[in-house]
Amino acid sequence: MTGFELIVGGRFASSIIGKIIDAARSYLGNNYDLQSGTTDMLTSLENSLPQIQAAIELASKRPITNRGLATWLNSLKNAAYEAEDVLDDLETKRTRESSKGKNKFFEIVSSSGKIIKTLILSDKELKGLKSSVNKLCQISMGVGDFINLLQHEYINAKPEYTGTHTRETSSNLDPNAKIFGRDKELSFILDIILNYQFLQGNSDQQPESRSILTQGNPQLPYQREVQVTNSFWGNGAILRASKWFLCLTRFGKENKNDVRREGKNQEMSNIKLSVGRQNSVCIMDWTLPVLPIFGLGGVGKTTIAKMVYNNERVADSFSIRAWVYVSEYFDAKKIMKEIVLSLGGGSNVNTIMDLYNIEKKLIETIKNRRFFLVLDDLHDGIEFTWNGLLSVLGNGAPGSIVLVTTQSEHVAKTIGNMPNIITLHVLESKCFEQLLEYYALGELQNPSQWQYCLEEEELTALKLIAKRIAAKLHGLPLVGEVIGKLLRTQLERVHWENDLKSEWWDDEHALKGIIPSLGIGYMDLDPELKQCFAFCSIFPKNYVFDRNRLVQMWMSHGFIQPNEMETNKLDKGDIRLEDVGGKYFDKLVSRSLFQATISDGKYIMHDLIRDLAIAVSSNEFCYVKNDDGYLPSSARHLAIDSDNSKIEGETQNNTRLRSLILFGNWKNYGDESIRSIFAKSNSLRLLDLSYIGIETNATIYAICLLSHLRYVDLSFSGIKLIPDEFCLLWHLQVLDVRGCNFQKLPKGMNKLINLRHLYANVETISLISGIGKLTNLQELEEFHIAESEGYRISELRDMNEIRGHLLLSNLQHVSSKEEAATSQLAKKKYLKNLELEFNYKNDQLTTRIEQEVLETLKPYSSVEVLTIKGCRFKYLPGWVLSTHNGFSNLKCIQLRNFWLTTFPAFGALPSLEVLSFDELQGMEMIGDEFYGHFDVVFPSLKELTFSNMSRWRVWSSAPAGKMSFPHLKKIHIENCWELIYMPTNFFASSMAELKLIWCPNIRSITTILQGMPSLKHLSITSSHENLSIYCTPLNSLEVMRLSCHKKLHFVGSLKSLVNLRKLVLMQIDDFMESFKVEQENNEISQENQEQCLQFLTYLHLGHSYCSTHSLLSTPLCFGLLGVFAPQY
Repeated sequence: MTGFELIVGGRFASSIIGKIIDAARSYLGNNYDLQSGTTDMLTSLENSLPQIQAAIELASKRPITNRGLATWLNSLKNAAYEAEDVLDDLETKRTRESSKGKNKFFEIVSSSGKIIKTLILSDKELKGLKSSVNKLCQISMGVGDFINLLQHEYINAKPEYTGTHTRETSSNLDPNAKIFGRDKELSFILDIILNYQFLQGNSDQQPESRSILTQGNPQLPYQREVQVTNSFWGNGAILRASKWFLCLTRFGKENKNDVRREGKNQEMSNIKLSVGRQNSVCIMDWTLPVLPIFGLGGVGKTTIAKMVYNNERVADSFSIRAWVYVSEYFDAKKIMKEIVLSLGGGSNVNTIMDLYNIEKKLIETIKNRRFFLVLDDLHDGIEFTWNGLLSVLGNGAPGSIVLVTTQSEHVAKTIGNMPNIITLHVLESKCFEQLLEYYALGELQNPSQWQYCLEEEELTALKLIAKRIAAKLHGLPLVGEVIGKLLRTQLERVHWENDLKSEWWDDEHALKGIIPSLGIGYMDLDPELKQCFAFCSIFPKNYVFDRNRLVQMWMSHGFIQPNEMETNKLDKGDIRLEDVGGKYFDKLVSRSLFQATISDGKYIMHDLIRDLAIAVSSNEFCYVKNDDGYLPSSARHLAIDSDNSKIEGETQNNTRLRSLILFGNWKNYGDESIRSIFAKSNSLRLLDLSYIGIETNATIYAICLLSHLRYVDLSFSGIKLIPDEFCLLWHLQVLDVRGCNFQKLPKGMNKLINLRHLYANVETISLISGIGKLTNLQELEEFHIAESEGYRISELRDMNEIRGHLLLSNLQHVSSKEEAATSQLAKKKYLKNLELEFNYKNDQLTTRIEQEVLETLKPYSSVEVLTIKGCRFKYLPGWVLSTHNGFSNLKCIQLRNFWLTTFPAFGALPSLEVLSFDELQGMEMIGDEFYGHFDVVFPSLKELTFSNMSRWRVWSSAPAGKMSFPHLKKIHIENCWELIYMPTNFFASSMAELKLIWCPNIRSITTILQGMPSLKHLSITSSHENLSIYCTPLNSLEVMRLSCHKKLHFVGSLKSLVNLRKLVLMQIDDFMESFKVEQENNEISQENQEQCLQFLTYLHLGHSYCSTHSLLSTPLCFGLLGVFAPQY
């Protein structure tokens, strides 16, 4: 055999054949002129369907080496696609006539026994349907020969075996991912990142020489950097310390004075204050450090980078972190946008198009912030844009660092500016065998996970087979993970031996450029998963997949084929088609065909896996770059990555196109080129024109003619108009117009009755009149109620599919409890997060009607987060605390601008984890009623927040004998100026964070702190005359921020603050007195210089005057010295 072809989508074709049979019987049933011969064709086709399904199933499990077989199956698929278009057109007509109320229907009974309302069709439509049936019937006549040829090919094939020991694997990303054979490399990289400014030596230093970095106490880093900012010094300074030297690098003002101090160690005799440039971090000129990790694809670069990124010490050492996957083409503007988004700089960055403003936004995001940035998978061709990006990133705070992964040694050498380039090689055989065995058989340290179902003899045999398979996998960790998870699905010796003997190991049969073992993993997928996987080949390298959006794309093409059990659940409404598609995606993740990113729901596909997807997709799925020349005419699913290029080739005449995704900038020629494709592509189901820049309205009018569209993404495309004709896209399921600003929308938007997902700005959604007709809509983030028809709360009546978050705004426009009841919130069982908001004008009076409205808006018991805002009543609605009526699931309650005067028994809610109160102007006292009558109150509460409560004076403790707040971790109290009393002795030992911001009258702060031995974060901002911090009970404290205190004293030994890493002191009037540590017997002691504040890495002194001499004389600085091993 000289080669083979892989056929995808066969099962989809057989599904279409079943649908066309039912449709033909119903539509042709009353047309006696066309029944002649058609009945026989339908009977023949129906009889052939089981054989067709069996042939497709058989073909999907093996490569097709016979060209005639491949041609027959492709012909079957082509005919099925054409038949689907015919069905689509008929369904469009049925929907249109139904919406117009025309009586053109009659009822018949289908072959499945279902009553079908069918249309009266024109002769042209009937003939088209008959033609599709005829074409499928002609092709199906060859199914017998097809099966015979397959059987002939499989005479010498290895037998199929379905094992009994199967298990599901989780798709969740393990934050403590298992790595093999990379411990030295990981430790070496961590040492460099955490201590980079002190590394010296040649670039040939290898991981095994890391002992140089860890002389001295193995429990501590051998040196560290302490960032110090103070208004006296200007913008800031860096304090670096070791046993050998202490250097204070300052920037912003010039000061060439040397400071000398005789320390306890003679080696520490020279303490130098030197001048650096603005934004400088080193004693001499400084450049943002870039550390490259270089290696082959699949060797584990990204995995190592993730381990570093998620390392706790790394997270603690940087103010912000970002992870960006870089596309094959290095686009500086795109990278900057991604960095801003990753750092939480705001989604509005997507609307910025010019380089200057993108750079400005990035600088604003990182300015004076120490960041850690990972750029994953850089390619060649970055030389001309890299320096520009680096100069912008240089505006970050001192101590920032960039980690890069790349398959190009040239890139590594070009951008790396540190002594080391980390090179990852393939794993040694022993480590690789351990990796494969781990993914195939489970955690080796816990054999009970798999031994329960395996005899010792069988287990030994499997290990031996695994060792032989490992020898074929090239030592690449990614390949080992994929094959290990494949083997794990069937823990049977016969199955494993079949994989070992697979013809994919034969180079003659391997697809060009594809590792054979990956092909084995692909062939083991279910047929429907193969089609979904192949579809992903149309996306560019390092494309970040959104799980939900990809599933929606699969749905638009009918790739999601539920089994019988799933179909029954769909019919009952227990699951959605999206849920079935989500399982498809999770299965691909469990096979490591997708890799999770640091963002929830976001995934990437490794280059090796993408190459496999391209190889198995044949000519049906195609991704084309702008330098690839002419575009193919055979593709059904096409993505074009082009900048300012005209589309050439046969694509403009491609009548088979069903997906079109455009990447790049199409402003110059885009409209004309895009419309030329639309002119012939009447079968398009999926269209993605996001971010491309549409200049004219002609394109959107052309889209309106594509009647088969299910998925349209126009987000940030620049369109400003949606014409009336757009509302005739009856099949549309997904519409994304985020970032598009519309002055108005057509009145017929509510005719898109099949719309399941609408992604748009809140202002856009509020323009849709009569949105209640979109009963399949699953997302409605906000609904702005108005008094005019089409915008009343009654629009929600039948929208029972909405899920996730819903904000009902302007509730003051609801005129009665009867009108409120028309929303039928109690039927929206998929809602998890509900916000109810009144927006009164300052002089607007409230009536009892509004309170009745709130009582009526009782949601379904599935709600977990409840927010009520702007309510001018003194009481909560009774259903909030009605646990016996199903509201025991509430996990979060937020009340804002609510005129409560007394709290109900929140402590009785068993699942409540977060409780937040803001602007409760009528609240003066929190008493026993807050806790309720149970012995354990607030049993699950983790976070408690009070803010802007201007009259609140007293917070009483829980009644005696009650256990309260057993799991509380955070208390935030802010802008409660009158608060005097708060509990001092009942908080849980789990308390980790306390913030008291502008609460100057709280008494007994010292006593409160003594009852929190596990406290890790402490923030106190106030105008206390005298604040004393007792150090002894705070030995778990890691972050302390103290501000606006006239006198501050540390009582006890600073040595007790053994875990303190960050210290911020703002506006302390008598700063130096704070560091005269006061012992509990009121005597002033000299702190042990060697043991004070050992782990401090960040010190900020804002608006606190002190001289450099004074700072260096404090026990604070003594603690920075003498605790690290010397630098050699």
